Amino acid sequence: MLFHRKYLLFIAAGMLGWVLLSTPSMVNAQTDFSGKTFTMIVGWDPGGRIDRQGRTIAKYLKKHLPGNPDFIIQNIPGGKGIPSIQRFLRSKADGSVMMMQTSRGLETVTLVFPKLGIDPLKYSWVGSVSTGKQRNTLFTHKQAGFKTLEDLKNKEIILGAQRVGHRSYLYGRLIAEIMNFNVRWVIGYSTSELDLAIDRGEVDGRVNDAASMFQRRPNWVNKKLIVPHLAVTLPEKLPPMDHPLFAKVPSVMDFTKDEVKRAIIRKFNTTGTLSSALALPPGSPESVRSALETALMKVGKDPGFIKDWESFVLPGTPFGGTFSAKELIEAVRIYVDWNPKVLKEYNRLGYEPPKR
Repeated sequence: MLFHRKYLLFIAAGMLGWVLLSTPSMVNAQTDFSGKTFTMIVGWDPGGRIDRQGRTIAKYLKKHLPGNPDFIIQNIPGGKGIPSIQRFLRSKADGSVMMMQTSRGLETVTLVFPKLGIDPLKYSWVGSVSTGKQRNTLFTHKQAGFKTLEDLKNKEIILGAQRVGHRSYLYGRLIAEIMNFNVRWVIGYSTSELDLAIDRGEVDGRVNDAASMFQRRPNWVNKKLIVPHLAVTLPEKLPPMDHPLFAKVPSVMDFTKDEVKRAIIRKFNTTGTLSSALALPPGSPESVRSALETALMKVGKDPGFIKDWESFVLPGTPFGGTFSAKELIEAVRIYVDWNPKVLKEYNRLGYEPPKR
């Protein structure tokens, strides 16, 4: 009987040790990636903003992962992101291949090509680097004479956009319908052409990312040449940019009780989380995923990374921090949930040509 008790104690201790070693913190402590190479798939051309995001994240993951493994960036552009996603899903799920997924890629696989049968919720999500708060704001040039929301309701407003289907057009139509604005659309501009059209008074304004606009036209903000009216932002995430001019911009969410439109706004507000999201193929080792997540959280606190992000990746945009796998999965869940009513309204707002 004594031998039996000792034997049981030995088994129990062994099982306890196995459990402890299986927890994420202990797995991370035991994982060493010396001599290993990770491949990061990026579905965009080399040199662009998305590519810079991936390369900068990879540079600092190498620094913070045990053993300082190497990273190879594999650019697979085009095809609405489908070729890069297919390459990702065909990869061996051994933890050596990851993908930097964007909200556009998620939209493609869940909305544009639903027959592909790809379920992003099955990806082995690592975490993401924030590209900042949702900052898209409807603004008009001061010379247009619109000072208040009431002014916008009482007079026709001419808004510009790049094309039907562009985010600026979708956001603008959403705001206009919620607020019952009388909008005349002028489309077909490039971004720089649209800026010039606003300066020349050909159009009154547009919807644009506030930080991007500030980067291109700082005098508009610093000299108060524009009037920001509404942000496509959840109220708890205001202001759209850390600048006094935007401090009191209201959220369009405050002006609608339409649950379909509110669902669309919530989706828009996940894109900051999803624009630099890292995933491993379904079924990848949890030990590798967990180690990558731990390293990514360290990357987000690295002063060198923050400096590179704000000066090289997204110049002029304050670093917004990192999101854990749990936070990222919740954003993915919101973004890919397209019920028929929301999908119908989204397509109508974004892809229906202006009536005049």
